[in-house]
Amino acid sequence: MIYHFTWNSDYLIKNQLSVWKNHFIEKHWEFNFLHIKSLLDCDNNFLNSTLTSWGFLAAKKLIVIDLDFATKDSKIQDKHEFILTLTENVPEENILVFISLNPDKRSKIYKWINKISEIKEFNTNDDNDIKIIIQKKYWNSIETDAIYEIIKYKSWNLSKIISELDKIFITRTSIIKNDITEIVIPELEESIFQLIDNLLNLNIPAALKTIDIILNNTNSYAFYNNLLANLRTSIYIFTLKSLKLSTQEINSTLSLWNRGFLITKNYKISHKKLSNFYLDLISLDKKMKSWKLIWSEDSDLKLEIEKCILKLI
Repeated sequence: MIYHFTWNSDYLIKNQLSVWKNHFIEKHWEFNFLHIKSLLDCDNNFLNSTLTSWGFLAAKKLIVIDLDFATKDSKIQDKHEFILTLTENVPEENILVFISLNPDKRSKIYKWINKISEIKEFNTNDDNDIKIIIQKKYWNSIETDAIYEIIKYKSWNLSKIISELDKIFITRTSIIKNDITEIVIPELEESIFQLIDNLLNLNIPAALKTIDIILNNTNSYAFYNNLLANLRTSIYIFTLKSLKLSTQEINSTLSLWNRGFLITKNYKISHKKLSNFYLDLISLDKKMKSWKLIWSEDSDLKLEIEKCILKLI
């Protein structure tokens, strides 16, 4: 049997794979289980013998192979294609599981794999999906506000969320929102997301406070570039919505994955004001490159960004 574990939740995929692995090992021993995490570490002879041979002292083998459909590395693509030539010779008793995270459905390899495998998708599409998973794992030991807070702090990455909660539960029997804000360090991506959410809702005091928090741990220039990249996504969403594209079309065009909910959010800022703010920030980059702005400290760039933000009032 050939299976394809795929889509956007690394945590759910690993969880399901762990269940399969433990169940398989109980019946067929651990030496009949193999997880290939890097195809480049395996030569073709090894792959051939592994996929097409029978289990040792057992009728079955469980072989897991991590794939990367997004890569442009020709060596990995060659490995993918070589594996596909072997699938016809995999004994029916063997279980072959392909793993891919956030695959490009347009890729040739992805389409080939799905033709020969049983697809099992593991998705977390929004906050509510993640909340349900956390509630099931920890039952009544964590309040809802704390769940939503750590979802934001860890940028919707379920594996990181579970890891942080497990650490907190070492010293606590229950978790409230204050535990998250006092203990957990927000991901840069999430901090930027909170900042942009405040900016788009014209909550300027909260935006300036968030910048102070971010710059305690991040270089001003790295922050500036990250801010531009994420604002660009908001600009695209505003523009495509103005063109009357559907939510599905926008999500597909921008590859927003589990942040597709951003399309349906409403903000106080106008499209024009957002565009002008973005152009103001872009002008800083232009001035830097033309030597019209020369700063000696990170705080100088921070000040210029704050000036652009204050123009939103």
